[in-house]
Amino acid sequence: MELRWLETFVTVAEELHFARAADRLHLAPSALSAQVRALESHLGVRLIDRGRRTRPALTSAGRLFLEEARLTLAQAARAEAVGRRAGRGELGHAEIAYVASAAFSGVLTDVLTRCAAPGTELTVQVRELETPAQLEALACGDIDVGFLRWRPRYPPGVTATCLLTEQIVLALPAGAPSAAYEAVPAAALRDESFVAPHFDEEYGCRDQILQVAEQGGFSPRCAPAVRDFIAALTLVGGGLAVALVPDSLRRAHVPGVAYRPLADVALTTRLVGAYRKGETSPAVRGVIRRLREAAATPLAVG
Repeated sequence: MELRWLETFVTVAEELHFARAADRLHLAPSALSAQVRALESHLGVRLIDRGRRTRPALTSAGRLFLEEARLTLAQAARAEAVGRRAGRGELGHAEIAYVASAAFSGVLTDVLTRCAAPGTELTVQVRELETPAQLEALACGDIDVGFLRWRPRYPPGVTATCLLTEQIVLALPAGAPSAAYEAVPAAALRDESFVAPHFDEEYGCRDQILQVAEQGGFSPRCAPAVRDFIAALTLVGGGLAVALVPDSLRRAHVPGVAYRPLADVALTTRLVGAYRKGETSPAVRGVIRRLREAAATPLAVG
């Protein structure tokens, strides 16, 4: 049974006039009559009485069938709409992971807000995950999009879009002598112990600490690496170390931690959105499209 047969039947049932129904459907009357006959033959029942001197009328079977035909056409229209929306990435599910600074900077919420725009019914699951674990999860398909710290290289099949470049600031104990500076000179950190997340040592914090130490004329002393920046800030708040952190982490409000710019070293870090090349899921492509839109719109961090 073809949907066009149902559409033709419903139109004839509404008009009870073959010529007017043919005009509505932009069909020749003969073609319209042929479709009605094909439907009746398929069902094995007459749906419309065609009187020569009276207007066509629905049979009892036709009246019962009309309601079901309308429901079927409505469901088909809904199915088509869902398919088209899914194809545009307006429906579906995506798994997202993020580092803490993606949340504190507002980058993650910006993209999620775009995913929740009117007319969009994307569902997303979010979880915090450190950068190396995100890259591994992207490569094996456990997550679909990652918000992570920039890397010079990504796993095969994974690419990234820069979302935010932000200043690196010094996190130090609020009661430390260096906290009296509006901007801390590198030399004032000679006797400090630096703490950094273990995942950021190779590509970020280690080089940044070395740059600060070189500018200050000392060899840096480093505390054991910790799991993430929040753990690093916890040690700082306890007076055990200082840390170089993305400026957005000021919003973490860890007790006992003060934030100051560096006076004589300019350091930056990048937050990126990473995803698989050639992604086939329309829902995930929808998230990626919104991520790229966010990348094209500068985000104020303060």
